Amino acid sequence: DSKWISQYLKKEISKKELYFGLEIAIHQFAKRQMTWFRRMEKQGYKINWIDTTLPMDEKLNFVKRMI
Repeated sequence: DSKWISQYLKKEISKKELYFGLEIAIHQFAKRQMTWFRRMEKQGYKINWIDTTLPMDEKLNFVKRMI
């Protein structure tokens, strides 16, 4: 989030506060994304989730099959 970075560059917050603020902002953004995707699924859209535990080549093959 640019708010945190600009505050850090203006020396209004410390590097520790920057990291903490960014961590929270990223978590909040990810939560909003998941809410959006769940709403899309409820509306009948098919979401092709990628298993993040798979090796990279398997993830790429999955994506290629979907295209």
